[in-house]
Amino acid sequence: MAPSPDTSRPSFRYHLKVHSFRIFTVIVAWLLIVAAFYEKPELLTGAQRSLQRGIEAIGDAIPPPWGPRIEFVFREIGGLIWLQITLFVLVLRVVLSTIAAMWRFGLSRERGF
Repeated sequence: MAPSPDTSRPSFRYHLKVHSFRIFTVIVAWLLIVAAFYEKPELLTGAQRSLQRGIEAIGDAIPPPWGPRIEFVFREIGGLIWLQITLFVLVLRVVLSTIAAMWRFGLSRERGF
């Protein structure tokens, strides 16, 4: 008798799909950032200023000594640019995942499931 496959672990195809989506979103995010750098640098400047104001607001809302420490870490130790890129990648993933979910929902309604 053959052993039954373990269904508790995701398949290789699932991992391939997940990681290809992650790689795709990072590449698209970097391409959009480079395009914005050349075409609309004021968008990047505005995003940087907004993020910096947000970091200052969070640092002011947290009582000392932790508020200033958190603000310093995010602002001065190179966290600002990487935080911007990470937030952009996350927003892009949420948008693309929402579009994909709506697409799948529309397909399932067409099939009558």
